[in-house]
Amino acid sequence: MIQVQNLVKTYPNGTQALKGVSFDVKKGEFLVIIGLSGSGKSTLLRCMNRLHDSTSGKIEFENLEMTTLKGKTLRQARSRIGMIFQHFNLVPRKTVMTNVLTGTLARTGVLASIMGWYSEEDKKKALEYIKIVGLSGKENVRADNLSGGQQQRVAIARALMQNPKVLLADEPVASLDPATSHSVMQYLKKVNEELGVTVICNLHFLSLVRQYASRVIALKGGKMIYEGKPLDINEEWFQTIYGEDAVEVTIN
Repeated sequence: MIQVQNLVKTYPNGTQALKGVSFDVKKGEFLVIIGLSGSGKSTLLRCMNRLHDSTSGKIEFENLEMTTLKGKTLRQARSRIGMIFQHFNLVPRKTVMTNVLTGTLARTGVLASIMGWYSEEDKKKALEYIKIVGLSGKENVRADNLSGGQQQRVAIARALMQNPKVLLADEPVASLDPATSHSVMQYLKKVNEELGVTVICNLHFLSLVRQYASRVIALKGGKMIYEGKPLDINEEWFQTIYGEDAVEVTIN
């Protein structure tokens, strides 16, 4: 479904965030990217949906070369790639329903979104996705009255409104407590397994990786140093990825 080939990203200040990263993503996978802060994980996801432009290399998504797309073609490709961020990015004063419906922006347009002109079909879909993420009954609750985990689940439902083929999740549980982290990960897994959406997720905790990932890649200093199964990351690999002095923290 996705091919990343020799991807390089150098920022204007000279920082080289990605140094020739290459990997494929198969349809229906739950791929997790791990590595220390600053290893290039977030930059990689942002290059994949063109929030950031890469310096060189290729990203092919469903046989389209994302790195060269422009205008309408780029917007259409982006609409098939949902994104979930660490800090939710919801509109605090708006309801759950309204926040989820903003996921239709790519096809409804800015004016319709501002005015709240949504089709009955979109409203029906929003209710379905709110149910999928376990928030039925919260449709009319303001986002700022929800817990952090509930807000992240609203963000998942909003991303699903794009009808994405791929869901990119950038540290989706970094701001959450351990119990809530599992809750959010379980809903991402549900989206992956029941809706067939390919998930690519940045995570810190290996205990979560082992439980939810079908495959793992690890970045270190902008380079990919591991690709394989989660359970194959032993103590030696852990120290290679995170450093000799690192201690694994488990989320139960």
